[in-house]
Amino acid sequence: MSAALARIRSKVGADSLAESCTRDSCRVNLEDVPACKVIVDMDKTAAARHAKSKRCDFVLFLYQEHGKLIVVPIELKSGHVDGSEVVEQLRNGTKFADCTSPAKPKPHCQPILFHGKRIHPRQRKVLNRSKVAFRGTGLTIKTARCGRPRNLADALGL
Repeated sequence: MSAALARIRSKVGADSLAESCTRDSCRVNLEDVPACKVIVDMDKTAAARHAKSKRCDFVLFLYQEHGKLIVVPIELKSGHVDGSEVVEQLRNGTKFADCTSPAKPKPHCQPILFHGKRIHPRQRKVLNRSKVAFRGTGLTIKTARCGRPRNLADALGL
């Protein structure tokens, strides 16, 4: 495990870690992503910190062999998608990721919504127009389908 991931792991604590990204009937497929990773279950982190704000489901930290750190705030929706709510959840997840990520190696961030059902065009428009800030950069929320093979690897372009 990289030193950056070890620092993240110790910062969030073992009680907040997860082995997979699954909620209800929505699952992120972790095949074809780097084995060196830390998955933070944001519900466990919020409970430990008594946080009441809306938050994403997971924040995934991936360390690639060539020294690149990828930070992925993840929201899972198996049913109806409310674009405004998802944006708020991913923004809060990105703030957590910003505070938790080390300065070096410089992290690359990509917020992703994994969804089970079709996203209504109005809600998709909300998602596409909204930006999520990470260290001064406005990021577009990517979307992918729950449970599909390589859904995370494809969304990240790995």
